[in-house]
Formats: sequence, C-alpha cells, structure tokens
Amino acid sequence: MMPASATSPTAHTLRAFWALPPGDVFTALDATPEGLRDVEAARRLAETGRNEITVAMRDGRARILARQFANALMLLLMGAAAATVVFREWIEAGVIIAAVIANAALGYWQEAKAENALALLRTYIRTRARVRREGAEHDVDAAELVPGDVVRVSRGDRVPADCRIIFATGLEADEAVLTGESLPVKKSVGAVAADAVLGDRSSMLFSGTLVVGGVADAVVVATGNATEFGAIASLVGRASREATPLQRSLNRFVLVVSGALGALIVVLFGFGVSSGYGVYEMFLLAVAVAVSAVPEGMPVALTVILAIGVERLARRRGVVRRLLAAETLGATSIILTDKTGTLTQARMEVSAVIAVAGESSDAVRALLGDALLNTDVIIENPAAPAEEWQLVGRPLEVALVRRASREGLRLPEVLGFSRIIDHAPFNSTEKFSATLSRRDGRMRTVLLGAPDILLRFSNLDARARAAIAADIHRRAASGEKIVGVAARDEQPSLERLPPEDAFAGFRFAGIVALRDPLRPQAKAAVERMGRAGVRTIMVTGDHEGTAEAVARELGLIDGAGAVMTGSEFAGISDEAWRARADGIAVYARTTPADKVRITGLFQKRGEVVAVTGDGVNDAPALRSADIGVAVGSGTDVAKSAADLIILDDNFETLAAAVEEGRSILANIRKVVVYLLATSLDELFLIGGALVVGVALPLNALQILFVNFFSDSFPAIALAFERGDGGGGRRPAARTLLDRRSRALIFTIALLNASLLFALYLFLLGRGFAPELVRTFIFAAFATYSLCLVFSVRCLDRSILTLNPFGNRALVGGVLVGLALTTLAVYVPVFQRVFGTVPLPLPWAVGVALVGAFSIVVVECGKRLFHPRSL
Repeated sequence: MMPASATSPTAHTLRAFWALPPGDVFTALDATPEGLRDVEAARRLAETGRNEITVAMRDGRARILARQFANALMLLLMGAAAATVVFREWIEAGVIIAAVIANAALGYWQEAKAENALALLRTYIRTRARVRREGAEHDVDAAELVPGDVVRVSRGDRVPADCRIIFATGLEADEAVLTGESLPVKKSVGAVAADAVLGDRSSMLFSGTLVVGGVADAVVVATGNATEFGAIASLVGRASREATPLQRSLNRFVLVVSGALGALIVVLFGFGVSSGYGVYEMFLLAVAVAVSAVPEGMPVALTVILAIGVERLARRRGVVRRLLAAETLGATSIILTDKTGTLTQARMEVSAVIAVAGESSDAVRALLGDALLNTDVIIENPAAPAEEWQLVGRPLEVALVRRASREGLRLPEVLGFSRIIDHAPFNSTEKFSATLSRRDGRMRTVLLGAPDILLRFSNLDARARAAIAADIHRRAASGEKIVGVAARDEQPSLERLPPEDAFAGFRFAGIVALRDPLRPQAKAAVERMGRAGVRTIMVTGDHEGTAEAVARELGLIDGAGAVMTGSEFAGISDEAWRARADGIAVYARTTPADKVRITGLFQKRGEVVAVTGDGVNDAPALRSADIGVAVGSGTDVAKSAADLIILDDNFETLAAAVEEGRSILANIRKVVVYLLATSLDELFLIGGALVVGVALPLNALQILFVNFFSDSFPAIALAFERGDGGGGRRPAARTLLDRRSRALIFTIALLNASLLFALYLFLLGRGFAPELVRTFIFAAFATYSLCLVFSVRCLDRSILTLNPFGNRALVGGVLVGLALTTLAVYVPVFQRVFGTVPLPLPWAVGVALVGAFSIVVVECGKRLFHPRSL
C-alpha cells in the first residue's frame, strides 16, 4: 500500500525527482517499470484528482454586472439617488437611477461581448497518453494519469504530466511555454543537481511542453495543479488586481467632490438657517443642490468612450476584457515584454551559412546539400511551392530545409539524387548525427552536429581552426545555435570507430547558424513606444546571451551592463535595484516570481506597467500588472490572466493599442473637463443666489436636465475624436486631471457663471417676470454647455485649427441637445415639468450670444494655460 504522503500533490512537487536515479524514483512513488495495477491507478486517481488544471477563463455574468457598480462615481450617483428617494423627489430620483442603469447596461454589454469573443479563441482538444499498466501499454485520456504511471512520448507529443525520464534517445523538448526559452532543450536520463533551476532540469519532462525530437519513457511524478504548469496557474489565482489609473483618479475625484458637497451642504444649511429659513426647508434645499451638482452624465459618457475605444482596438486585432483596461493602455509608461513569441517569431531560422570553401553560392549550396542528408523532415504538401511547404520535424532540421529551398535545393530532389544507405541519429555521447549515402556510384558520409567536436579533428590547420572556433564562440554568445558539417568520401559503414580514428579523413565543410528571428515590425514598434515616452524592457527565461543579442537587434541596449540575470536579481535588495533600474534593459533567465517582483518594483516607483506574455510562466505577472497583454496563440492560463488579448501575436499591435489608449485617455480628459466645468458653473450660480439672497436661477430638475440629457449627447460624441495633438508622441499624463485641466475647469466655470449670474440680476432688476428670466438663464446655461464642447474637442489647439464638421457625431449630439432644450422651453407639457415659459425671439438671440461667449472663454483659457501648444 502506498503511503498517503507519497501520493499527495504537494509532496510530489516538493520532491527533487530530477536529482534521483530512476530506481529511487520508482521507490519514492511505490511504482515499478511495468506500470501500476489498474486498481491502484483508480485509487490514486480518486486521491489526487483528475490530471486537469481548471482555468477561470471567463468571468461569470453576475460578476461582470457587479463590476459595473464597483466604482466610486457610480456609488456617488447611487447615494444621490437614495437621497432623492428619501425626500420623495421622484423625478430627480428617476433621472439619476436612469443614469445608473444606462451606465451599467452599457458596461455589461461591452464586457460580456469581450468575454464571448475571447471564448471563441479557445480550442479544447482532449489529450491522449500512452501509459504502461500491468506490463501492457494502453492509450488513455491524459486526465486519468496518476503519479507512478509510466508513459511513453515521442516527437510531436504534448507532455501529459510532469515526468521523470527513465529512458531516452535523441530526446528534445520545446519548453518555451513554461520557461520562455526559444530553442529546444536536450533531455536525458542522468540526474542533475537538486538545486537546478527549472530550465536546467534536463532529466524531467513538464506538463504542457512539446516533444520535438526523440523518444522517451518517463514516470509521472505530478499531475494537475501539482505540476509546474499548475503551480504557476495557481499563482494567477492568488495575484491581486490593482485598481487602474482611471479608477484611482475617479476615486480621488469622488472623494474631493464628496468632501466639497458635504461642506456645501453644511455651509448652505448654516447660512440659510441664520437668514431666517426653516431648518427642514434648508436641509431639503441643501441636499437638492448637492445632488444636482453631481455630473450624472459622466459615468455614461466614460463608459461609451471606453466601449468605442474597445471597438477600435478590436478592429486592430486586440480583444479587451475589461473596459477600464482600455484607458490604462493610454497611461502605460513601462512595457515588460517577454521575448519568445512576442518580439520573436518562436521558430528557428537559418541566420548564416559559412562554408570553408568560400562565400560563393556553389559553396553554400554544397554545404546545405550535405546538411540536408542528415534531416528527417516530412513535407506534407510536396507539390506546393517551397515557400508554402508544411513541414514536420525538429525545428533545426525544418529551418535547414526552408533555407536550402531558397537556395534552389529541394529536399525531395536531394534525397532522390543520393540514396540513404545508413543513418545514425544524434546522441548526447558523440553529439552529432551521421548519414551514409550513395550518389553516382560513390559512397559518402556526412556528419551534422556540435561544431567544436567536428572541428577538433578536422583536416584544417591550426590557424583556420582557431578562426572558425572564434566565430563559433562569438555567434553562440550572441544567442545563435551553431551546427557544424563535416564529410568524408568512401566510408563503408557507420560502425563506431575508436575515438582517435573517428574523424580520420573527414573534411570540415563549415557551419550553419540559426536563431529565433525578430518579428518584422518589432523594432519599429519598440522605437514608436520610445518616442511616445513608453520604455520597453525585456524579461525572459531565455539565456543571457540570446536575450542580449535580441535586445541589441531591437535597439533596447547599445552599451554594456544593461542585462541582469535572474540569479543576480534574486540576490539584490529593492534599494539596490532602484539605484540600477534605469540602466537595465533586459532581465534574462528569470522565473515567474522574478517577473512579478519586477512588475511590483516598477509600480512602487509610480510607473503604469504593461506586461506581455504568451506562456503559463507569464501569467502571474500578467495578473499583477496594471495591464496584462497576452497573445492570441498563447496558453489559456495567460489569456485568463490578461486584460488585453492581441490576436495576431504582433508587438506592433500593442504599439497601436497604446496609441488607441492615448486617444481614449485624451477623450476621457475632455469629458471630465467639459462636465465638471458645467457642474461647477451650477454651484457658482446657486451659491451666488443664496449669498445675494435672491431666488435660485435654476431648479433641481433643470440642472438634472442639463447634466443628463442636454450635456450627455455631446459628451458621448467626444468618444469619436481621433487623437489629440501629439497624444501618441509624448509621455502620457499620470493623472486624469492635471493642473492645466483643473485651471481650465475653474476658469470656464467662474467666468461663465459670473456672466449668467450678472445677467440674472440685471434682468430681475429691470423688472422682467421671474419665470421669463429663469427660463432665459436655463436656456442660456444649456446652450452655453452645448457650445462649450466645440472648444473642448481639443485642449491643446485653437478651435480655429479644427474642422468644425470633423466629428459628425459631435455635431449631431449638439443638435440633439439643442432640440431637447427647445422642447423643454416651448412644449407645454415640458414647460409644466421644468417650470419654463416660451422665450421671445430677442431673448433666444441672447441665448445664442451667451453660447458664443463660452467659446471665447475656453479659447482664452487654453491660450492662458498652455500657450506653447497653440
């Protein structure tokens, strides 16, 4: 009977199976090379659970809906609605509640649509595994594997669980999804040190990785959430989600507004009571004024701006899962990007062919022709043009076939001319593969493998060997994978020769260098980000030399000392890191925990951090970042942790998304300036009337009408503005309301409120009917706010530089607002609701003049507070 501790997932994970000999692994797991008995396998399955990792890919509908109310502005509105209900102001309550419902419905619709689109990206394929049980081999659902099972994997198989290798030949695995290392990793039976990092555990195969060469038997040591893949997935669930910059700005705004409104209520209440008004009457009036001053249209306008921005991002191949994440893109100041699959293409490509015979095309073709004899690649569509071939094989050999085809060497033709007589696959002892072939009656042996081994016994002189060795070292240090080619004629067989004679008579033909190439647009995208004030930093699990070479090619580093390894980072204090952070452009050989810590350190510095990734190893950092960006071809774990999914796996799309985020942020700032200026204007008007002791120029319903009906359509139309005078070419502002925006709001509100209040007092003093004067002030106030939006379209440039019809939605929104205002003034049923009377024509002309004056005020404010932008 196997002890419970031996089968617990935690116990397995803590065991350093990679450091144990195979026999000890079986002992630790109470298993045998013949496999488990079916009864024992069933028992262990019941104890450990199915070999599955549950990924919370989608948020539930209830959670999406609840999220729409979980922001400070919505809470403020709901508080205002509750206050109006308590005081039985049913119309005011209805308007505010309508604003809350409209905002929640818009946000829910957009986010639910994003989740549905993301769900379509998933493909669910049931993985099968070849497992040995009771001495016989079976094909089973991989979910039924348990610790102690013996499985067989070969090229093309997805590893079904974390396994300790007990037999292997020519085994290589692609572990990029887990470690970020772009090149396949050689695997073997031999134990490694107990403290070996994940990428160096060559005696292990990890769940979710891909076998790209060879064959192996391995014993399962961990399944489901106990695997390395599952451990990282669990980090995603524990990672906290910080508030976005917009949420933080809105929360600060609501705190300020709440404090100001609370103070206003106290002041108005005290002033009114001291002036002889009743306590209950003044309390009702103070609360009504405070509720009316809340910009009810702001949540709806912000939601629509975000939703339209999300739609634009979708057209640029980006799926946004949370509306607020779209704005966060615009505030991004640091991008922590992985390398493989994001900046590079996650595939091998021949970067150089160096033939000893020279640089001529004939010499290159001869070298590649010899190398092709050592490839085992299947062309699934050989009749198609070479550039459209679908190739199956080891990445290195696939790359050789593709490069040779560009030189006019088609693999089927090469193999047709040379008949393969014998072949010895690559092994870790000799470190080369060998092929014996016959062509035109002559026998020829070609070796393909480690260049230092082939070069050591070549027929070249010492000087030539030294020069080639130096080139190999330089290229390897830059992250390239180097293979050598050597050949000998008239070799009768591939039987192993004594070590000293193994390479007798072989001619060293040259080397082939391979690398994971950059994505074509990656360098330009990184440069664009730099011009926009966004710093790009590479964080990868790959080797230091490989990461540095890619970074230099991208232009991220141009000097020394810009690379920090994971081991160095793990040993550095936060204070020491802060002193060096600005000089580090690459973090290499990092772990998922390192990436999370790097993200957090930059956030503590006040940076808005975006993290990109595609593998499960990237998921914890994606979750902890301000904006997590996953690529469409990445793992479900990465996508579930991300806020933005880039469908085309292109870093260029991220650059476009940041630019779109800048437009979203600029448009949000315009809406805030526009609506807050109007609300502050209302407070100045009401406060002035109370101080002077005259009747209020606007009632609560009129203020609510302007806030939610008249202003909302132009505010929403600001979502259709495309950019804002260089917003994508300079660093983004860190706050929603910077000092210039606050100055503009105060200036606009003060000057326009002063004008309206002066007109109000003047007209009352001339003896005009109070109902007519209040209607004029109401219409002038509504019209002024509608005209104001044309100047707010761009806060950096004069209105004279803008096409007045460049935003047709804005023109339409203003016309709708004017139409609603006209209805409120001239239609009898609305006159009774809002307390208005018809305005004669001269008074209507005066309303238009007030609107024109508002534009002049804003233009003067823009020139006063931002003169160099005009």
